[in-house]
Amino acid sequence: MKLVVVYDTGSLAPTRIAEAAAEIDCEVVFAVADSDHGRAMRPTLELVGAVVPADAVTDLKAHRPDGIVTFSEHQLAPTVALAEALDLPYHAAADIDAITRKDRQRARFAQAGLEAIRFRTLTSVDQVDEAVAHVGVPAIIKPVLGAGSRNTTVVHTLEECRQWAAEALATEESVLLEEVLVGRPTDGPWADYIAVDCVATGEQVRPVFVTSKFALAEPFRERGGYGGRSVVPPEEVREVEDLACRAVRALGIRRGMADVEIKLTAAGPRVIEVNGRLGAWVDDLAIRSSTSDPAAVAVRSAVGVDFDLAPRYDGPIAFHYVVIPPLWATEVRSLRGVARLRRTPNVERIAVLTAPGASVDWRMGTRSHAASVLGRVDDHDQLAETIAAIEEVDWIDYR
Repeated sequence: MKLVVVYDTGSLAPTRIAEAAAEIDCEVVFAVADSDHGRAMRPTLELVGAVVPADAVTDLKAHRPDGIVTFSEHQLAPTVALAEALDLPYHAAADIDAITRKDRQRARFAQAGLEAIRFRTLTSVDQVDEAVAHVGVPAIIKPVLGAGSRNTTVVHTLEECRQWAAEALATEESVLLEEVLVGRPTDGPWADYIAVDCVATGEQVRPVFVTSKFALAEPFRERGGYGGRSVVPPEEVREVEDLACRAVRALGIRRGMADVEIKLTAAGPRVIEVNGRLGAWVDDLAIRSSTSDPAAVAVRSAVGVDFDLAPRYDGPIAFHYVVIPPLWATEVRSLRGVARLRRTPNVERIAVLTAPGASVDWRMGTRSHAASVLGRVDDHDQLAETIAAIEEVDWIDYR
């Protein structure tokens, strides 16, 4: 049995993919994107599987693969085209726009009776006045394509919208203006939104793992998440899981994984967006919390092998917390206390993601994170104390 993994930025670790595949005697064939990351990773990929350029269809056919998957947001559309060329089941070409474009998602959700959020797609500042008249303010402006909170902010006036649309459209082909989903009041460090990773097998869509979130940094910068037990009550989690599965079905996803973000509002859960692949940190959080095995589910579903979906909630709470620069920061001045950060109770590992002299820009979203802090705790009170302790460590200076 062989699985084609279209590999690029954002993918699971190659060793983790190979480990999940080896459990079912499945060989991995990495179809590597022609990107800086793909080229840099080729030597590592060759240690755990066959490596073929992603555009070498004839060579990939020679491997006679049984399935195909990607864990990279950038490679969703190319993977659809490659799946068609290899005659393998994956997202349908007719659905890929709705899976990757946030405006097409909104239209699909409305057609399915799932959501009716006001929105407009902007490709020019000339369209702003009509868009604001339709959507109203306050509103969110964000890229139509992409992930990682890039160029995402809230606008409160027509003039603000003109300003931010002009700035965003300087680097984006199009942006989405949509009404703000107002979250219910939520005490920190917890967030008023949550994510559910689901797996689709034909018409059946089932939840795999729930990632509870930490409160956003302004304006919409993600601070990470935790699992498997949530501060959100179990009956509400089940409601969120049901909505997430319906959102996945509405987009036509019939094979593989999808990550669904849900806003928790006073009127109930509302869909924020769907990503047509396994969510960031999900596999790591699930494994470290002994809850489930998303990588195994992704691999097995891709090649049509049965998988276990019986999550456990009697293990520790695993967290992945992101340290984010202040909104005003433009450059990292110094790192002078990383060891103190490592000594924070309940922290198992940190990854410093920046260096002195590095530029900082909140508009870049996840690409301007300062550090990732990983660990495990026994309960939510201990988690809240740990997050507060992390934020109190004086280890980095900005200008």
